This record gives sequence, C-alpha cells and structure tokens, in this order.
Amino acid sequence: MPNDEPLTPKTGLVVPQAPALSAAQQAVLAELYLPLMGPLAYSLYAALRSLQSSENELSNRRSHAELLGILNVDLPTVLAARRKLEATGLLRSYYQQDELGAMYIYQLQAPLLALQFFADDLLSVLLLDTVGELRYQQLAGDFAAQPIDLTAAKDVTANILDVFHVDSQKVTTPPLSVQKVRAQLAANEPAEDHSPVFSDDDFDWQLLGQILKQNYVDLKQVASSRQLIITESRVYGISEIEMAKLISEVASLTTGQFDENQLKLLIARRYERPAVSSQQVATEATVATTTKDNKASAQLSTAEQQLVTYAKQTAPYDFLSALKQEKHGFVTSGENRLVHDLIGRGVLPNAVINMVIYYLLQNRELAALNRNLLETVANDWQQHGITTPEAALMYLKQRKQPRSTPTRRKNNRPTRKEIMPKWAQQQQQTESGKQPAQTGKQITAAQRKQLADRLAKLETNSEKED
Repeated sequence: MPNDEPLTPKTGLVVPQAPALSAAQQAVLAELYLPLMGPLAYSLYAALRSLQSSENELSNRRSHAELLGILNVDLPTVLAARRKLEATGLLRSYYQQDELGAMYIYQLQAPLLALQFFADDLLSVLLLDTVGELRYQQLAGDFAAQPIDLTAAKDVTANILDVFHVDSQKVTTPPLSVQKVRAQLAANEPAEDHSPVFSDDDFDWQLLGQILKQNYVDLKQVASSRQLIITESRVYGISEIEMAKLISEVASLTTGQFDENQLKLLIARRYERPAVSSQQVATEATVATTTKDNKASAQLSTAEQQLVTYAKQTAPYDFLSALKQEKHGFVTSGENRLVHDLIGRGVLPNAVINMVIYYLLQNRELAALNRNLLETVANDWQQHGITTPEAALMYLKQRKQPRSTPTRRKNNRPTRKEIMPKWAQQQQQTESGKQPAQTGKQITAAQRKQLADRLAKLETNSEKED
C-alpha cells in the first residue's frame, strides 16, 4: 500500500544486516529485476547495502540526507525508487517514532532464484511485458540449467557417517545449545510472502475442468496454476471457454501438461492487441438491463449510468485501450504493467479499476497513467470501501460541496460539458434506438448543466489533490 508517513532528509534510517548475495543472486538481480525496477532502484538497493548496521541497534541510525548524497538525487526520486524495490519484493519498509524522532527501518530482501522468479505469475508477466517475448525467451534460456546425462555413471559419493564420527545419542537428542540456535534462527526468519489471493467466485472452474478433461489436459496442473489462470482472466477478461482453448493449445498431446510460460506468451500475443475502434467497442458491449446498486444508480444521470454499465462489462485492458484510442493515443507498455500490478493486488474489482482509469485519464486529463496517482486513488477508494462503479461516482460527488461559480475552473478555462467519451455516447444511442444524427438531443439543457456542475465538483477536488 502507498506510504503516507512523513519523510524528510532529516528522517532517520536503519538498515539491519542482511546476508551477502551469492553470485547466482547477483545475476538474477542484474538480469531479471533490473529491467523491472530501473537503474535508480537498482542503485538504491546497492546504496542501502552500503549503509547496513552490524549492531542492528535502532539508536545507531543515519539520516536520509546521507542516502541522498550517495545517489545524488532528490527525495521524491528516492521515494519512487524505494517503492519499486518494495513492489518487487526486494525491500520491506517500517516506520516508527521514538524519543530520537521519526525513522524508517529498511530490511533488505534477497532476490528470488531464477526458477522461483519465472514461476512467479506477476514477476514473470511483468518481465515479459517489459522486455518483450524475444528477450524473455533469451533470459529464460540463459538461466535454464543444462543437466548432464548421468545414466551411464555410478554414484560413488561418500556418506557423512562414512567420513565423520557422530554420537548417535546427540543426533536423536540434540544438545541444548543446538536447540537454542535453531530457535533463534527460526525466530529471525522473515515471514513467507504470499502472493495476493484473488476472489474467483465468478470463475466457473467446473466448466473449465469439463472442457479440459475432454481435451485430455492434466487437471492437477490446472489446479496448481490456479493463480495464473485467475490473474490472466481478470486482466484480459478471458472467459472459461476461451481460457480452456488457450490451455489446450499449449498442452502436450502426450502428457496433457503445459508450460506456464508458454501460456503467458500465447495470451500476451493474443490479447495485447492494438486498440479497437470506438464503433467496435460500442457494438461488442451488451447493455445491462438491471443495476445491482439501485439506490446509487437512481442518483446518477443517464450518461453516468451508461458509463457504469460499460465499466462493469469491460475488461480493464479493453477499457483502457478504448479510452486511449478515443483520446487519439495508445496504451504504453508501462500502462499495461500498471494495470497488471493493480489487478494482481486483488484489492479492487475490475469495474472499479476501470473507474480509476477513467477518473485519471478523462476527469484529470492525464495523457498516460501515472503509478503514484493510480496507487493513491486506488488506495483511497479501497480504504473507503468502494466496490462498485456507482459507489465510485457517488464518492467523487460527495467529497466536495459545489462552488459558487461551478461552470469555470480556477484557470478560467470553461469546464467540459460532457463527461462521457464518444464510444460510451454511441453505446447510449444504441440503447435508446436513436440515430447518430440525434446525438445532440440525448441530453436536455438542464441535464447538461447538471452534468457540468457535477464535473466541476470533481475537477475542484482534482486541483486540490494535484
């Protein structure tokens, strides 16, 4: 979650001693982690290692000013780099206040082994999106072990008891000093970091299993790949039937097993497509006939209800693609990673993630998604229990009271009359059965003024947050 604790150059820091990295870990850090976090975060990781304290005493603290001097950058830049280390699992940050003042405790984490890295759904997908398929395959080949054929060889390895004499009684009942060291090391062992668990109530595993069983796919491996399947399904809006086809394409005809990396590559090639046309998006979206949140929906205008409907029916990647294409732009690889990361946290439903995207790109008029703003808004909405698009719109409306001059911004630029993009307006035309030439008659003058007033409230809040 985004850090909201105060941080100044005078704020103290302590970096407890961490084990030195092996040659294999350093290679993974440079080849696999560096493309994800960038050179500054990589340098920050090295700088924090140089500031480790062997005493591990909180009173023996340094200041962030010393860290800034090592990296020769400003505090916001260091904070952004630190968050990348945290996001990739290389750093755990703790904040506390004591009699000496505020301080952060930075616990360095060792990078995963290459096999663990490629087995991690989020990290491997992020690496694929960052470096591309060709480089991804090259890296996987570089870290793939080349086993030696030992079928004709004889194992002549000595056993420990053949070389050393060990008291059998001490082995069955370890001495007290051995037991104490074991307990101490176990207490200092960091807790296992679990990947976020998604709610997959809407995914029909029984249907997926039935289809894959007919195609002779190993269902045990499907169960072990549950997290990957849910992640990809949520990111791209892949149905059970489509997912079954994708898995069947990469599954072996002889063993029924499949390579998870091949499945990721296939999905990336199949679904990371250029933005579709606005008309195609409007045609493919099916208008919902009922609204789950009737109370909130009753307070929304027709245009807002249409936006809510589209947010519920569209996968985040398609939603982002349509919105960027409407702004005559394109989805960058960085934006794709941000959407992956936000979905991977499993904290907000897809429809609410779509509203976060819409709020930043449409209402705040950003040219591209920004990680800090995206995480700040998502964190704020999660803390306020925003679980539906209706609730997101109502929350934005209720945050501020209307201004005395709601029709103009502080910079004297007139506010936009419409909050709906063209593709959503076209969908509204389809719903009402009107022809495109009647677009201007869909909203009355009173309704236009009402929308402009509401938008002014949102933009007032946006300017306060900037």
